[in-house]
Parts: sequence; C-alpha cells; structure tokens
Amino acid sequence: MKPFVIGVDGGGSKTEAVILSREGDLLGRGRGGPSNYHLVGKTGVYAALLTAMNEAAEEAGVALSEARAVVWALAGAGRRQEAEALQDLQSHLFPLIPARVVTDMAAALVGGVAARYGVALIVGTGASVYGEDGSGASARAGGWGHLIDRGSGLHIALEAIRATAQAADDVDLPTTLAQRILSALDLTDPSDLIHWLYAPERQVSDIATLAPLVLDAAEEGDLRATEIIAHAADALAGYVAAVARRLQFHESKGFPLVLMGGLLRGHAFFRSVVIQAIRTRVPAAQPQFPRFDAAIGAGLLALELTGRPLPKPAANDASPEEDIWASEQSNILSRDLDRRPTLDVIGLMHLEDNRAVASVRPNLPAIAAAIDAIAERMEQGGRLIYVGAGTSGRLGVLDASECPPTFNTRPGQVVGVIAGGEKALTAAVEEAEDDPDAGAQAIAQLNVGPLDSVVGIAASGRTPYVVAALAEARERGALTVALVCNLPAPMTELADHVIAPLVGPEVLTGSTRLKAGTTQKLVLNMLSTGVMVKLGKTYKNLMVDVRQHNVKLQKRARRIVAQACNIGPTEAEAALARCDG
Repeated sequence: MKPFVIGVDGGGSKTEAVILSREGDLLGRGRGGPSNYHLVGKTGVYAALLTAMNEAAEEAGVALSEARAVVWALAGAGRRQEAEALQDLQSHLFPLIPARVVTDMAAALVGGVAARYGVALIVGTGASVYGEDGSGASARAGGWGHLIDRGSGLHIALEAIRATAQAADDVDLPTTLAQRILSALDLTDPSDLIHWLYAPERQVSDIATLAPLVLDAAEEGDLRATEIIAHAADALAGYVAAVARRLQFHESKGFPLVLMGGLLRGHAFFRSVVIQAIRTRVPAAQPQFPRFDAAIGAGLLALELTGRPLPKPAANDASPEEDIWASEQSNILSRDLDRRPTLDVIGLMHLEDNRAVASVRPNLPAIAAAIDAIAERMEQGGRLIYVGAGTSGRLGVLDASECPPTFNTRPGQVVGVIAGGEKALTAAVEEAEDDPDAGAQAIAQLNVGPLDSVVGIAASGRTPYVVAALAEARERGALTVALVCNLPAPMTELADHVIAPLVGPEVLTGSTRLKAGTTQKLVLNMLSTGVMVKLGKTYKNLMVDVRQHNVKLQKRARRIVAQACNIGPTEAEAALARCDG
C-alpha cells in the first residue's frame, strides 16, 4: 500500500476529507455533515469526520489505520478549549501517527497558494481573513460569528432587510430591494418580513441566501443596494488591511490574496467592488482564486507533518495596474455615471463622500500625534506651514486664512503656500505643481527652521512641488507631515508623521477635488483646531480669541463671555467694553 495522509476541512454546513499520496496526488475524497464544534457538539463532529474520512478511504482503496499523518482543519478550532477537545478526539482515532487540529482558515490559505505565505479572504455566510508570513507568524481578522462579522452574506442580507423596512417607513430613499426580497420569499407586504424573520424555525443560512439579491440589485444600479455592498467591501478591506499590517506586508512588496467563498467566487461585480476596496487600502495585495480547496490544504499540512515541507515563495514586487494609483483609477460603482438619472448621480457622490469620511477614522491616532508635535513647537514660537498645489494648496491656504479671525493668531503664525502663488487661488496654474525647484525655494524664502512644522498636502502623494518642499523643510530640521490619499507615496518617505486617508477612486475618475479634497479639508480642520486647543485658544468648547471685526462676531463674543462667565448679555457687553474687546 502506498504511503498516504488524510486532510479534512470541516465547517458549519459540510465536512470534506481527502486522501493524498506522499507525492501530493489526490487518491480519494469523501463528504460528511457539518462539523463546527459550536453547532453540532463533540458527538456531531465525530460522526461527520468518520463519515467523510471513511468515504475518502473507500474511494482511495486504503484503510484509515494505515495513514502516515492526519490534519483536521475545523471551524471553531481557533480557541484553546475547543481545540483541546478536538485534539483528544483525534488522539483517540489516530493514537500512533503525527496529527494536528488547525483552523479551517489555515487550510484555506495553504490550499489557496500551496504555501504558508499570503492572505486568505473567505466570504460566505460569515467573513474571515487569515494570513501567514512564511516564517511562522500568523494573523486573523473577522470570523467572530454571524452576529458580529461585517461584510458577510448575512450582514449584507440583514442590511437589505433594514433598507426594506426603512423604505416602508418612509425614512429612507425608495429601493428595489423591497420588491426583490418580497418576491423571493413569496411575501406580499413589507410587514410580512417580521413573521418570516423571527419565525422559530428561521436559520441564519436562510437569511444569508438573500445576499445575492442585493448584489444583483447593486449591479443593476439600485442606490441603496450599492451602498450596502460598498460598505461590505470596505469592511472586508479593513480585515485584510489589519492582517497585512500585523504580518508586515509592506506596500512595496506584493503578496497573494486568495479569494474564497460563494459570494466572491460566484458574483463578478461584487468581487470587483471588493478588490477595488482592498487595493485602495492594501496596494500590494495580489488577488487570485485558490489553486486547491481547503481539504487539499489540510492534506498538504499533513504531508508537512511527514517531513515534506511546503514551498516558501518569495514576495513579488507589487505591480499596480499601469502604475496608476488608486485615486486616479476608474470607480466601478460609477462606471455608467453619464447614463444615470440626476438623483443617482448625486446619490453616488453622497455614498462616496460617506466612504471618504470613514477613511479618516483609521488615521485619528496619526493626526493626534501630529497635533501634539506641532503644538509643542508652536509653543516655542514655531509656525504651522501648509504646502500644496491645486485643490490641495487652496485648502491649505483656506485653513491658514481662517486661523487669524477664529483664533487671533499673529501674522505669519499659520501660513499657506500654494504652487503658482496667489494667482493659483482663483485660476488653474497646473504646470506649477511640476516645478520642484519652486517648492524648495518657497520653503527657503520662509526661512523655515527647527521650530516650524511643514504639512505637505497632495492627494497623489507625489506632486514634485510638494515633495521638494518637504525635502527642503526636512533638511532644515523642521517637523514634516505628509497628508496624502494614496500609498505608497514618495512624500511619506520625507515625513515625520504620515496621515493617509485612502479614499480610493473618485466618482469622476481622477477628480481629486471630490473625495480626496473632502478628506484633506477634514484633516486640516482637525490639525489647526487641535493645535489651537492645545495652545489655549479655547475655554471648554468656546473660542476665546475671536477677532470682532463685524456685527456677527461682536454678538458671538458677547455670547461667549456670557456663557463662560454665566452672566447676562448686558453684563457681557460691559465686560468686553472694559477690556477693549
């Protein structure tokens, strides 16, 4: 009898077992019922495993007792207590051979790339991500179960049901999802969903089967469905980004991203939306379909136990499509923008604006660190200097110009520098951004020094004028901050602090005055306001250094003094008069 090993992949709906030869050839395959420990218990796991392994052994013409090694890759095996119970069961069945219980995710990755390197994304009823770096380190995200996972089939289906209920209550925009869901469930009125959803016999899998309806509706242009799958894609991208970050898969080196599960394999449009969201957050990800299934992956892990090592592929250089960074790529959600009704056009813009706002959230720690560093220098007399070109430059100048009236900053304390000078504030001077010498000269003319903080603003992160300005500022010992909307980016290599809200493709391809401009304005608001709070320009949440140059601001000053001192407006006006405003 030829030497062989056993690999098993078990989850909440089925269990698959394979028999592999020592050379890795498939000799037999078997199938059993669900083997998720949390769903069927130890007895159910035992029955499913035996059924699947016996069927595989019969097809291969071997006896299970002659196996050289066995690996069970089982859902629910990721926690110590469950893993120990499953290992006890395994030791009872296979007491004399190398055996191991691993998570289903580990086998999915190994089956996907035939190596212990890369990231696997599985999207079905649930959603989970697992990765290994080829050197023994692993990381995972998602996989918390149907009540918690985002981006999963169940999550998508429940959001569609919520959208149906909100449309019925007239608290949200109309959606075709309502009729699609009612028709699929043979219901006549949205209120019938209550009885269907909360019926005692209702299973999680019943609800998740509605997810493909949502994907179809989004592909056909339904705004609410589009919003649901866009947010699902962003959640999945967040999981992948977290795993890649923990495994130190840097932007400059590519790694395989294996796409698994029915929703990703079975729906090309949804898959494209997910890939676009992932490549925005993790440019080095190289999406691919799996080479083998998870059962084969478990078999390969079993061969590893016999001394047959898995290959360790080297990371490849990432090669983004034609070197086009994310904010310049075409947005799949707005691919038919010119044929959409007006409400759809602005609805898509609103959706993408919300995604842009959400992209700032992961950067909050970086923004806070930059604020503290800038404030520390400004307390010693330093300046805050914004440098940008085009929209980015105008936003920097705008924020700088609003600091004197809002916070009574002294002249030159907050400075906005734009490529092309004052003319560029009201007219496009596009060629100015390509002049690195002018960027360096602008910093030199300001006599930037170690107490100053220079914030370079550029959606692409590679504008020559801004790159040169940051380089000059760094050379002069200033604090440097890069505010970019793409990674990797040359500006980040010159910055002490990197703030990178990754907005992805714009609704109108390449028009970074939209989402990128929105996030830049939000971040600049945070930087200037946060710094001024640190510098004592506020009392509680009140502005206490307002310049009172018009009637509106004079009234605001009276209200501020009245609130701060708990006095009436007449007393506040008298107090302001006594101290010359």
